Amino acid sequence: MVWVVSIVLLLGAGAFTVFDWMLRQKYEPVLGQHQRETASWVDFFCEQQATLAADPWFHEPRTPGDAGTLLNAWMAWDPSPPLPKGSPLLIPAGLPQKHMDFQDWLTSNVDVSTLDFGWMRQLHGYDRWDIVQNPPVAVPQRINWATMRIPHFVPLLVWGKFRLLHGLRTGAPTEAARDVRQLAWLTYRTDTLLGGAVASLLLKFERQAYDSMKDPPADWQPMSLEQPERLRVLTMTSPSFSQLSAPLEVAQKARSCGEPVVTRCAALTEASSFATYLRPLAKDKYRDVYDAFAQELAERPCANSLVPMLWERGVTVLEENPDPLIQSQVDWPSSLPGAYAKRHMVGILLSIASPSFEKLKEFRADLESGKFQQKQP
Repeated sequence: MVWVVSIVLLLGAGAFTVFDWMLRQKYEPVLGQHQRETASWVDFFCEQQATLAADPWFHEPRTPGDAGTLLNAWMAWDPSPPLPKGSPLLIPAGLPQKHMDFQDWLTSNVDVSTLDFGWMRQLHGYDRWDIVQNPPVAVPQRINWATMRIPHFVPLLVWGKFRLLHGLRTGAPTEAARDVRQLAWLTYRTDTLLGGAVASLLLKFERQAYDSMKDPPADWQPMSLEQPERLRVLTMTSPSFSQLSAPLEVAQKARSCGEPVVTRCAALTEASSFATYLRPLAKDKYRDVYDAFAQELAERPCANSLVPMLWERGVTVLEENPDPLIQSQVDWPSSLPGAYAKRHMVGILLSIASPSFEKLKEFRADLESGKFQQKQP
């Protein structure tokens, strides 16, 4: 009889081992690949970030202050409601209303002579844009970054084109470029991925305006062709180095290379949100990452309130699962024993949020092909 019980126990242990192995195969190979890719790309990322950080745009003197006191009231907020009544960003009827409707802006006959760009001049008194301080709709106590309302940046792209076109036509392109560069800076300093992407486009428009002139002013020094694209690529890639599953030393390196560390706060925005989201499941397994993250936020805070707000008030996976894919992955392991379930759930969820280095790969290929060497200042 004893030998029967022993066989049953042995079979049970074997079945459990197989079941555990099958669960781990759902995420361990993926996470292992993530870690290898992250480690293999961080040196190139840091090399490019140092090149970007050396650009004079990041070192221009700016007056400390939060432009959100103006822009938050002037902007529409996604999901794309109309601009507020009386906003200086309202575009008169008859002019292009959307960025994609104004692709031929440099050769366009659109009349921008009566537009008022005074609101742009007001922005020179600030060096950042805090989107969670004094927004038109109060930020909820518990924040879901995936669905949180943020400024609708698209009208700024149209206004950037209007301003540069006006400067070219009135013989004052340098003054116009100064306004657009400042607008780009403030969108970048929202510390969001979208803000960084919009900033890169505004700086690209400036470069296009410069290249359209036969003899541009000597004191006008826009970014080189590759720098706006470098800003976009590095900003969008930066969160991939700060995933919980990334080697800690790799994440810290990516958030410390370059002077200034151009993409650090945008990366922290995304990383703080996702780390908070997974905290109930991941805090034990990734204790060193959470402790290092908290220490970094305390010792090297970003100027805006967004990162600490997401870190302290972000929703967790146990509170809200708006994504059906995430919900399906959370539901079935939750029926397993507590600590055991957490270990597998966090692995599965981290494997879903796979980092992507495709933009970085494409940018390196463009550099190697000489794509950006056709026109330089």
